[in-house]
Amino acid sequence: MRAVHLVTRGDRPDAGEILEDLTARLVTAGIVILPEPDGAELVIAIGGDGTVLSAAVDAIRLDIPVCGINVGKVGYLAEFEHREIGDLVTALVDDTYQITSHNVVSVETGGVSAEAVNDVVVEKVVSQRIIEVVVFVNHRELATYRTDGIIVASPLGSTAYSLSAGGPVVDPSLDALVLTPIAPHSLLTRPIVLAADAVVTLRVAVERPARVNVDGRELCTVPPGEPITIRRGQTRVRFLSIGRHPFPQAVREQFGLDHTR
Repeated sequence: MRAVHLVTRGDRPDAGEILEDLTARLVTAGIVILPEPDGAELVIAIGGDGTVLSAAVDAIRLDIPVCGINVGKVGYLAEFEHREIGDLVTALVDDTYQITSHNVVSVETGGVSAEAVNDVVVEKVVSQRIIEVVVFVNHRELATYRTDGIIVASPLGSTAYSLSAGGPVVDPSLDALVLTPIAPHSLLTRPIVLAADAVVTLRVAVERPARVNVDGRELCTVPPGEPITIRRGQTRVRFLSIGRHPFPQAVREQFGLDHTR
């Protein structure tokens, strides 16, 4: 690894301290730090999962891996802790790291499209009013939900918004789509795990608009009846790791389960 680009969360003093420490170690190791992602072989994000998601946009565009150094609370996408920075730099110098590749989720509606690492969310615009969403899978009607919204998540995103809405924790090595209703007022309230090649189409049935969010960022507002098509994306996101946090350990750390031992 010869050149990297660093992204940091600037509103936290501890992120600045980690950035200073990492920069010094990279320079000592002879690794070039580029001010822009173009030309880099790796994007390193210093912050939480939100910072990693922002950094992943450039990493996906350039087809290079991303890794996150966690600041504050335990992150799921931000795999490394401050104490592991030295090991990370050593792995970059010695080429002893691992690269994992994961599917993203794509959405298309009304002439706009985007890709998400974690999830696509179709939600109500008016806080006091629920929406009625008809869900089709592979062009066959599945169910109609009266709900605050619908989440379609990747396995990586299963531990984000989907989990807080009652969705399952999915091993990120799997290929799947996770459909989770948000506070549903319907008979079918359970999340559904779909095949990776499933095509999910959502239509808002009542005369109320809905908002489409991609990894927490607003993409657009759609009128009732407008089809919203969600499927596995054409690109993939790649993460760099050194194999310190396999899936069971990552789950234990994220949800504070180590105290039960």
